[in-house]
Amino acid sequence: MPDKWNQRYSKSNHLPKVNPWLSTYKHLLPTNGSALDLACGLGQNAFFLAKQGLNVQAWDISEVAIKAVNDYALRHRLEVKGSCLDVTQTWPASEFDLIYVSAYLQRNIYPQIISSLKPNGTLFYQTFNQIPLTGKPSNNNFLLQPGELLTLFSGLVPLVYLDEQELYLPDKYPSIAGQALLIARK
Repeated sequence: MPDKWNQRYSKSNHLPKVNPWLSTYKHLLPTNGSALDLACGLGQNAFFLAKQGLNVQAWDISEVAIKAVNDYALRHRLEVKGSCLDVTQTWPASEFDLIYVSAYLQRNIYPQIISSLKPNGTLFYQTFNQIPLTGKPSNNNFLLQPGELLTLFSGLVPLVYLDEQELYLPDKYPSIAGQALLIARK
């Protein structure tokens, strides 16, 4: 699996855009403390969180992505430390004020995510649902069922929940077509 992601990230020569929902809901996120960007890719969201005042751990299975994350953080003097991890095999003992996950679904690590949130910690989780759209995973194991994020994180207090089953939101919001978003507090 790391080879697939190493190849993908070695072909990328620019930093992707930050998740627009982070800006939309940044008032719900902590502005100090520690954060985890899980399955961080090239780290654009980790860098956004660091600029908001958080000390960020960025974890990904791709060595290529993590090298890019650490190089960028060093060049731009950002409090981001990338680590190459397969979180399905290893989960470092850490606690975070914020855990951010986007475009990643691995159901068997949900207990670790919850236990790694500090009391009053915030979870920001966004990933794909079952609505068929181009560019999404085709394997149903990586697609959420309706309401599944609420079920998986039922021990947390939901602050925001969107599950775009109808492919429509008013124009003032970023598109979340074919995705679900949960922001919740422990």
